[in-house]
Amino acid sequence: MMVAEFKEMPILARYPANRVRAIAMPVGGIGAGCLALAGDGALVDWQLMSRPHRGWRPPWAHMLLRVHPQGDKARLRVLEGITRLQLDADHGAPQTLAGLPHMRPLGFEAAYPFGRALLRDPELPLQCAIEAFNPLIPEATDDSSLPFALLTVALRNRASTPLEASVVFVLSNFIGDDGIVRDQKGNITEFARAHGWRGLLFRKATEQRSPRWGTVALLTDAENAVAARRWAFRRWDLPTTLMPLTDWLLENPTVPDAAPRQPCPPSDERGWESSISVPLTLAPNQTVRVRFLLCWHFPYRNMREVGWWHGESDPIVRNHYALRFEDARRVAEYVIPRLPDLWERTARFVEGIVARHPAPIAESALNCLAVLRSPTVFRLEDGTFCGFEGCNADTGCCFGSCTHVWNYEQATLSLFPDLHRSMLEAHLRYGTMDDGAHRFRLDLPLGANAYALAAADGQMGLIVRSYMQYRRTGDRAWLERWYPTLKKLLAFAWQPGSWDADQDGVMEGAQHNTYDVEFFGPNPVCGTWYLAALRAMEEAARLLGDIEFAQKCRTLFESGSRWMDANLFNGAFYVQQIRPVPDNPHPMTTPRKGDYPHYRDSQLGEACSIDQLIGQYKANRAGLGDLLQREHIRTALRAVLRHNFQRTLNQHYNYGRTYATGDERGVITGTYPRGGKPSLPFPYQSECWTGLEYAFARLLLDYGFRREAVQVVQAVRARHDGAKRNPFNEPECGSYYARSMSAWSLVEGE
Repeated sequence: MMVAEFKEMPILARYPANRVRAIAMPVGGIGAGCLALAGDGALVDWQLMSRPHRGWRPPWAHMLLRVHPQGDKARLRVLEGITRLQLDADHGAPQTLAGLPHMRPLGFEAAYPFGRALLRDPELPLQCAIEAFNPLIPEATDDSSLPFALLTVALRNRASTPLEASVVFVLSNFIGDDGIVRDQKGNITEFARAHGWRGLLFRKATEQRSPRWGTVALLTDAENAVAARRWAFRRWDLPTTLMPLTDWLLENPTVPDAAPRQPCPPSDERGWESSISVPLTLAPNQTVRVRFLLCWHFPYRNMREVGWWHGESDPIVRNHYALRFEDARRVAEYVIPRLPDLWERTARFVEGIVARHPAPIAESALNCLAVLRSPTVFRLEDGTFCGFEGCNADTGCCFGSCTHVWNYEQATLSLFPDLHRSMLEAHLRYGTMDDGAHRFRLDLPLGANAYALAAADGQMGLIVRSYMQYRRTGDRAWLERWYPTLKKLLAFAWQPGSWDADQDGVMEGAQHNTYDVEFFGPNPVCGTWYLAALRAMEEAARLLGDIEFAQKCRTLFESGSRWMDANLFNGAFYVQQIRPVPDNPHPMTTPRKGDYPHYRDSQLGEACSIDQLIGQYKANRAGLGDLLQREHIRTALRAVLRHNFQRTLNQHYNYGRTYATGDERGVITGTYPRGGKPSLPFPYQSECWTGLEYAFARLLLDYGFRREAVQVVQAVRARHDGAKRNPFNEPECGSYYARSMSAWSLVEGE
């Protein structure tokens, strides 16, 4: 039933049957869209058409299992559990096949990007599994950006006699329908072949300049497969084909095409239901695998629909991945002969991570890479890598490849440095103003330059990341090219009304930051980012022979470091000195004026912040050394462990968004163990963010607190245990949140 045998998929985590309800593992290429394999085997979260829509699937997107034991009647099962059915809906469960018998989930196994749902039915003498895969190979961006999902159904006959069975993949021709905008009129389904695989190609009769226009191919390696473009038993007087399909399959092992020798006509607004049937005979104890290859090709993306477009120009852009192929059939032709190699290289990468690291750390590091397969990220036609912060229900959340969020992640630099470079270059080229202020959110179309605010942490982090890009690739010419821009970004801090106008190495002005407010006065969050940027530019300047500038950066760094240790370290952790808004702040730093009376609101103040050493986190990744006194750093880390790491949240009062609660554990963003809490503390002060928890855990590893670091990561994994939350999606401001990719830092340099 297969072209070539693959090695067994690696397994890192096993989720029992009572912990599969929330699992939905994204499967798809980087920036190419995805669907998800649910913990109970369902194919969910179909997000192929360049926009988020978590929770949606086409009306028909199911695998069915027909089993006919010798001397008994045939039985039909939906090859998934019922954990996702809306059983309490107003008119009963609305899903297409909700009323048919389903399998029961037995568990889920994964080592991302490999996943396997285990299923059973007490009446059937079969062991069943559905596996999903899409390649993820370091420094092979093209091979990791392929728009396909390989789905493998494995059946084992546990009976002592032969068993007749069929696997039937039923799928609507859903071209034109993303679950938000529906247009299935004019859809055509054709027979398709590629390298011995056979199946179906979905398309529209006419081309449209729409993100919902494109093609989908569904193929199998089964030589005896029966493909049906449209069903012979479809009755136009019935509102659904469910009963005719069920009746047919209870009597027949395969679903035939309505008119196999005739072209498929364009559909009316109801579209076509299609299927691929694979009949099987299983000897006792025999295991058979049937592979289905789902490929897609949707060339267009409407940036206004997803919330990232400025102005009245045409918001339709082309997807970079779609330029490589003419349609979904061409994707299949490219992928099929390469499948064993793609599988092997991905497995080798995953196995290396699993072998070298504790399970909670390896799981967090691998699972966070699901962000790269989600609608959070995409590539423009010219290859520019862009990212929202996360995803709302059907739009992106927080546009602009936001620097103060993307600064935290380590995955792209480590695994796909070309993507990291692409995002940096977009910011350096289009976000930098003449005076050095940087728009921390990029507008589309690139060059629109409408966003009018600079983030202190975002701008300093951009400098550090640029130096890290050089260290990662060794491309001196690249650093030379962007060095003048980087100097300009740093020197902006020294302008009148900016962040360090008196040039003493301490950030003192109005500092917009990742907490979506301005901090007024010296503080460790923006301050450590600044120290890291000074060190990065010192190193870059020395490398390129700009000794005078290197010495200036060194002098400011030493001055700022001494001052922060002497004035912000309270003996246990680093705090903020709240000061009034500067008299004439630079307009890119804050809309506030010097007479703003509420400058004490939304500040850190005396907080013990999980983020107080965030610049150190990035500096360590960049090889820049300690930014502050080492013993102070270690003491501050102990303080966060003591005051912020809650072993239970039952007594914690969270006034913000709830990502951890009850008996769960987590590291609170900010606490006030010595009092001094402002009447209105900084936003999100009482929340738990996995992206911050991972960065904190990485710092614990850096400074010798290995046991405690693993405990912090274990707390995150326990919250995303498959029962309560999805292990492959760690929301913050939206699902598939980019900051969570700070988890990759946990496996770097270990």
